[in-house]
Amino acid sequence: MQVFCFDCGYPAELTLDAWRCPSCGGAWEPAALPAFDAVNIQRQDFSIWRYGSMLGLDIVTPFVPMGVGWTPLVPAMLFDKKIHLKLEYLQPSGSFKDRGVNAMVNQLMHMGVSSMIEDSSGNAGASLAAHGARFGIHTEIYVPEDASRFKKHQISIYGVDLKTIPGTRKDTERAAHAAVGVRGTYASHAYHPAYLSGQMTVAFEVWEQLGGNIPDWILYPVAQGGQFIGAWLGWSKLYEAGEINRLPRMVAVQSAQVSPLYLAWRDGLDDVQAITPAGRTIAEGVSISNPVRGKRLLHVVRESHGRVMAIQEYAISEGQRELAKLGYYVEPTSALVSAALKELLAEIHEDDLVLMPLTGNGLKGEPTFNRV
Repeated sequence: MQVFCFDCGYPAELTLDAWRCPSCGGAWEPAALPAFDAVNIQRQDFSIWRYGSMLGLDIVTPFVPMGVGWTPLVPAMLFDKKIHLKLEYLQPSGSFKDRGVNAMVNQLMHMGVSSMIEDSSGNAGASLAAHGARFGIHTEIYVPEDASRFKKHQISIYGVDLKTIPGTRKDTERAAHAAVGVRGTYASHAYHPAYLSGQMTVAFEVWEQLGGNIPDWILYPVAQGGQFIGAWLGWSKLYEAGEINRLPRMVAVQSAQVSPLYLAWRDGLDDVQAITPAGRTIAEGVSISNPVRGKRLLHVVRESHGRVMAIQEYAISEGQRELAKLGYYVEPTSALVSAALKELLAEIHEDDLVLMPLTGNGLKGEPTFNRV
């Protein structure tokens, strides 16, 4: 698999040892994604491998079927605005992470991986643990000590080796990095290029499910931003193929407590600077103070004429409640998009099509509001 570093342009052939750019330490991105061609859609396959020949991987079919992808797209009304909800939390491990992780693990399997390591606040770790169990690969997951007990339980139930690390999210990352090469291959949703390939498929699916139409706005919770970047790559391939005549406006949503991307965008910077969080957030899935693809994220926001938003804690809780009233129980991180929609309404035209992926199941975390 040919890859390159967006930060410095360094090209390489992907190997198990070089999990990041040796020149600047940046994250890999697929270097030569195939053109999108609807003729190549495997229409009998309702998983991400429906688009297997268009993912830029070394394989086009999975080693083990797992049922990742083709999640429902549901019209709904929220704040008197018609929207579409993409139910990404209906993946095998309960979150959107499965798209990218499924592509990544299949690519790693092709490359001969025998043991995997990941650091995660919860959803990525749960997804990799589920895949490790399904594929029979020894897996170690490093999580912060204060991660959701529900997510830690989910990770452990797959039978993987769960490492609980005291201190900050950064301390957890350092512990995982120290084990890489000694105890296994780094299977990182933040760094691995195949993760972006898997996340591209959400754009292809939505395009099919909307009958060839395209959203005007797409709202995403963003931490490391693999879903955000991967989806943009997917929409871009559709545009290059002439299947759509414009690109969506991409809105990245963060917690105001931990908002490095928002601060960089607000200040007009070209890259994201590491920050000290203002405090803990109930949206723990976006509690990343220095995303490794920060420069790429800013590029996508600006290229799409999008924006970045920072949401206060009370609004996140209210957003979770509003979605629950529609019948969708999502975790606080996923509810960021509901709160963001409310703040964006004045900018959205009446006939604009708005897409909101719901990224994580509410059963993964503690309820954040009292019953009313």
